[in-house]
This record gives sequence, C-alpha cells and structure tokens, in this order.
Amino acid sequence: MKNRILKNLLFNKLKFLSFIVLVLLINRVNGQFTISGKVEQIDKNKNQFTEVSLLDKDSVTIKNDLIGEDGNFALRINNVGVYTFKIKQLSHFIYTKNVQVDSDLNLGTIRLENTKNIQEVVITGKKKLVERKIDRVVFNVENAIATTGGDALEVLKITPGVKVQSDNISIIGKGAVRVMVDDRLIELKQEDLSNFLKSISADNIKSIEVITTPPAKYDALGNSGIINIKTKTAKKDSWNANVGSGYLQRSRAEGSGFANFNFNKKKWTISTSLSYRQGGVYIDADDYAYFPDALWYTKSPLLNKYKRFSAKLGIDYQVNDYWKTGIQYLTNINRANLTGQSTSDVIDYNTNSNLQNLSSNGNQNRRPNFNSINYYNEFKLDSLNRKIILNFDYFNYANQDDRFYNGISIIINPYNQQYYRGFSLNSQNINNYSGKVDIEYPLKSVNISFGGKIGRSKAINDMNMFNSGLVDNPVTNLPVTSTIFEYIENIQALYASANKKIGEKWETQLGLRLEALQTKSNSISLNQTTSYNYAKLFPSLFVSYKPSENSSFALNYSKRIERPSFQELNPNQWYINPFQKLGGNPFLKPSFIDNVELSYTYRSLESKIYLSSENNLFGQIALADPTTNNISFTNENYVDAKRYGISEIYTFDKLKWWTSNNSLDINYVKSESFLPAIQRYQEGWSGRISTSNDFILDKNKTLLFNINYWYIPKGVDGKFYNIGSISNLSTTIQYLLLNKDLKISLKLNDILRTEKIRPNSTVNGVYQNGIYYNDNQYVQLNLSYKFGNQKIKSVKRSTGNEEERNRTGN
Repeated sequence: MKNRILKNLLFNKLKFLSFIVLVLLINRVNGQFTISGKVEQIDKNKNQFTEVSLLDKDSVTIKNDLIGEDGNFALRINNVGVYTFKIKQLSHFIYTKNVQVDSDLNLGTIRLENTKNIQEVVITGKKKLVERKIDRVVFNVENAIATTGGDALEVLKITPGVKVQSDNISIIGKGAVRVMVDDRLIELKQEDLSNFLKSISADNIKSIEVITTPPAKYDALGNSGIINIKTKTAKKDSWNANVGSGYLQRSRAEGSGFANFNFNKKKWTISTSLSYRQGGVYIDADDYAYFPDALWYTKSPLLNKYKRFSAKLGIDYQVNDYWKTGIQYLTNINRANLTGQSTSDVIDYNTNSNLQNLSSNGNQNRRPNFNSINYYNEFKLDSLNRKIILNFDYFNYANQDDRFYNGISIIINPYNQQYYRGFSLNSQNINNYSGKVDIEYPLKSVNISFGGKIGRSKAINDMNMFNSGLVDNPVTNLPVTSTIFEYIENIQALYASANKKIGEKWETQLGLRLEALQTKSNSISLNQTTSYNYAKLFPSLFVSYKPSENSSFALNYSKRIERPSFQELNPNQWYINPFQKLGGNPFLKPSFIDNVELSYTYRSLESKIYLSSENNLFGQIALADPTTNNISFTNENYVDAKRYGISEIYTFDKLKWWTSNNSLDINYVKSESFLPAIQRYQEGWSGRISTSNDFILDKNKTLLFNINYWYIPKGVDGKFYNIGSISNLSTTIQYLLLNKDLKISLKLNDILRTEKIRPNSTVNGVYQNGIYYNDNQYVQLNLSYKFGNQKIKSVKRSTGNEEERNRTGN
C-alpha cells in the first residue's frame, strides 16, 4: 500500500513537472526580442573575426555572437531594459552604444572605417593529462601516449582511480560502477559490458570522467559512482577525420581498424565512428578445490576467437538560438566462439596419486547485439543560461548463447569408465524505454536544477537445456528441457539540486533524488513469480573551500544503489560438467552504499580520505558441497562491509620533457557475512599503486615514449575473497610525421607476464583457489592519420591557459 501511494505521488509530481516545462516554454516563446543590424568594414575579410555583444547594467555579457560573412548579426534576448551594445575584434572593443530594448530593434548599418590592423593569433595549449573538478577527476585520453591504438577497456585500466579485473570495473577501494558514453548510461554489466568497451577505439575517446559521488541529476545506480566516456567532436566551423589500423600479437593475432569523422558547420554537427576488431585470445585457468577426501585440480585452457564491430552516428541541429535538437544511434555487434578441452584430476592427499580423471570438450558460441537510440531537445529559456533538456531513449540487447560439452570420467582403481554430455541454448532479449527531463534554472544567488525520469525494462530468457550426468554408455539420446524466464522493471525518479557560491572561497551543492522501483519476475518452468518494490531517497552533498589559488578542500557525501543485472536474476541453470553448474537467483535484492570523501588539493597533489558503508552486497559465490564434491556457482545477498581508505594522486610536470602521473590507494575493509556457508567475519588490507610517465625524446616533440606500471598487493576484496598480488609493466613509443598528423606507435604490454589473477576463498569448509591469465602479454603496432579543415587558419602560440579562456566563452 505504501509503495502504491509513493508511486502515485511520483506520477502526480511528474505531471506537475511537465506542466512547469510547458509554462516555461510558452513564456520563452512569448518574451523574445531581436536586436539586428549590419557591420560594414573596409576589409571584409575581418568580418570572420568580429563579434557583437550585449551587456546588462552590471556590465555582464548576456549575449554574444560572431557576425556573418556578409556582416549581418542578430541577437535575441527575453527581457526589456537598457543594454550596452559592443563590437569586438580580436579582443579589442571598437564600437560601443547604449540601446533601449522594449521591442525588436534594428540598429541599421554600422560602418567601421578606422579599425586597427591587429594580427590574428590563435592561442593553443595542451590540457593537463589529469584534471580535478569539484565532483570528478577527468583523464584526458587524447593526450595519453599509452592509450594509442587500444580500446576503451584498455583506457580504463590506466585511468587514475579505476580498477579493471576479470571483466569487473570498479573504483579503487570501492565497489562496482556504472558506465556512461557521452552522458548516456550503458545498461550492460560484467562480460557484456567488457566486450562492448573492447569494440570502442581509444582513438575516438576524448576523456574519461571518474565521478565518485555523482550529483542528484544522475541515476542513483552504481554503488561507488559513474564512469563517463566522452567521445571526440569537431570544433566550430570545421571538420576532421581520423583513420587507422593496428596489428596485435599475443598467443593469437588480432587485426583492427577504425574511422572517425566529425563535422561542425553553421547549424549542423555530425559525428560518426566505426571500429572493427578480429582475433583470438588464449585464456589459461587453473582451479583447485580441497574437498575433505581429495583435491580436485581442474585445468581449463580456452581459445576465444572473436569479431567485434561498433558504430556511432550523432546528428545535432541548432534550430535557432534557443532550440537545439539531435539524435544519436549506437550499435555494437559481437561474435565469439570459445573452444577448450578441460581436465580434472582427483588427487589423493596421502599418496598424491590420481584417483579419478575427467576429460571434457567444450564449445560456446555467443552472438550479442546492442542497439541504442537517443533523441534529445535542449531549450534555452533566456540569456542567463536557463534551459530545459528532454531525452528519450530506447535500447535493445539480444544475445544467443549456446554451450555444448561432452566428456569421459575414469576411476583408476577399480577401473570404471563413464560418459557425460550436455548443452544449454539461451536466447536473451532485453528492451528498455525511458524519458527524462532536466531543468537548469540559475538564479541571482543560487543555481538550481530539477527534473524527473521514467523507464521500463523487459527481459525474456528462453532456454533449452540437457544434462545427462554420469552414465555407463556414450550419450546419444538428448531430451530437451525448455524454460522461459521473464523479468519486468519499472522505475520513476524525481530530483532537485542547488549550487551556491559563498563569497570567493566557499561553494556548496546539495541534491536529493527520489527513486521508486517495481519489479516482477516469472519463471514458467519453476512456476515461480517474484515481486519486489521500493521507494528510496538518495541525498548528495558537496562542500568546497578554497583558501588560496593553489589549494582547496572538499567534502562529499552520496547514497547509492546497485541493482542485480537481468542475468543475475535468471534462475535457470546450465552445467559446465556433471559436478559444476551455473545459475542466477530471482530473489536477489539491491545493495545500498553510503560514500563519504574528504579531499585536499595543493597544486598537482590530491590527498583523499574516504569511508564507505555497503549493505546487503550481492555477488557470485561458489557453493561447494563437501559430501558430493559438487560446486554450484550462484548469486546471493550475503555480506555487509565497511571500508576506510586514503588515496593520493600526484602529477609531476616541472620538466618540459617529462610528465609523470602517479596514484596510491590504501584501504582497510571489515566484512560481515550472513550466509551460513561462509565464515562470519573477514577484515584486511588492500591497495594499489600506479605510475605513468611520458617522455619527449626530441626537440620537435615528434618522438614520444611512455612507461606505465601498476601493482596491487595481496589483500581482501570485501566479499570474503582473498586476492593474490598482481601487476603490469607496459611501454609505448610513438613517432609523429607529416606535421604530426601521421602517428605510428608500438606498445609492449605486460612485459613481465605478471597480470595473473589469484583469488581464494573458503565455502562450506572447502578451500578453493585459482590462477587465471587472460593472454595480456602482447606487442601491438598501430598506424593512424588525421586530417581535416578549419575555416580560420592562423599563427599559433603556445600557452597553458586554454581551458581558462574557454571557460570565459571567448
């Protein structure tokens, strides 16, 4: 009853919000005035450098624009009053006039006869590799040598504050995150998300934003924050393109190619990208399970042959000064064939002799397709940058996952040979529809924003399976068991946020998000229906203090949620062999986390203390049965955890030829399990250290070198797994030719072959550990060429304040 009332309340508020949007739009259309005219100069070529501006009584620029090639201009404002009209050319004001605006105003022809002959310059500067903002860290990928020729997942591996391990992406010292591309959430997790990111070329990525405490406008999903991947776009009145190819050699080879094109002219902005990879990777996996009567040692080498294609098309159109609209289409197609022959040896503890041997042949075909469409509209309400942003999104994920296995079991003494065979054919289809409205409404003393979102998801899994178990004769009869699992999820959300600067040193931001969720899952074969509803508040708080130009303090708090994926909720099971099976859990509940961070920044050093409290965490656990020697991989809510940590990020850039980015994280975690199969408490340390160094080897800055190293010492993960130490050393050398438009790079990755994952745990008294290596040692050669055209070509001058100038709007 309570959830129904909250749901009705949310819908009523969304209706009210829609009414506000309509009123604001009507007000915007009815209250607009145009100040127009024409500028005449002796040298008409100077028109392309001439800007007209309108200032209010406080000398604040409320509207500005470049004049057209024919000298015409038109400025639109909303309010009547007295304004100052100015004409500026190359940073010099050359004309000023006060104007009274109470209707459309035509200033006629303004003749400029004695303007100064000012030499045109374009001031350029290189962005810092790592930038720190009030609520995020920005990693400027386009300036990173080590990312050349790689993919998005490789970029995340060297992004400060991010950890990638076994297809799981997390913020160091915290839990899982959600990933966005150009501010749009990608509704994929773990292996599917990993494959999606591997298909995106690093050469099309502009920057990575690591948002550890997201503001209220973002979804509360992602229990430790959001990673936002920003792709490249074209500058105004220009176009650019970039094409490239690469060759990678590990135990198997990979070939890749990409092409990007960006266009920005007048009212149109077009962005396209294509990427394709084809190759193979050899995965080596060793598992040890210490049952009471014997050790089970399983070796499972696996060859994964893959094809990955990704494409993006974005079109934006500036209808007029106050309305911008656009559409973006994103597609990702993966094909993977995994084959392997695994062996399991059952070894006697006393004699160290082999008691039993299982030999299996396995084959898996995966064909996931991802398609996403976004349509958006942005309406500017006035010259104070008040705006309404409407987004409508649809995505579809379809995957056909077919797994086959067969094998022989041999008991040594007395000799006995048995057979087993099985398969699972899983067809998954997910559709999601959502609509979102964001309103940014800055006032004189405070900037406020508010909005809402509604969404609906439906997932259907159609599975056919067979498992023979151990039988005395080769299996020829394959009776099929069919089942369908359906999952429906509806979500509604409202949020409000306020940002205020207090004097010159203090800044605060407070946000509150209300989310309501209703889910229903139905397993037809099990005749099992499960529902779960909630309505929760998710607050966020940011406070910053800047005592001087070079130092600042910040305190952040946010409450987050992590919901199970569709696959983790699927109760259907499939077998790896007669003794091991996989399955989901329809009774999984969301987990909640509270994050607190206190940071201090001085010049290029950021120091942070953080605390996180994680409740009702869920994850995959290997439930071992000591009596049958069976292992069932399932998902459970089974742990609460508290984590305390410190982190340091330091950039050394005192020398022109050397830039070094370094990070350190140390954290202590205390976990409590409420699953009887696992020990009650676990606590311990974990951490990570990394350094990435860029060197300029010649005076023309055409020969560049990078060496990158990260190391994770052994520790605990907070979910009752102990993790062995792991590290990676890689180098990249890059050579720039043809006015630095042609780029050749050579990369050596995991030179010491130390990026091996070594987890271990004890479940039901059975100690289990593994050693996994994903073929990360490789050599990679890449070639890329960029070209394009800009309307304005000028003398270039280097500087370090390009970002500050961009922020002024000039």
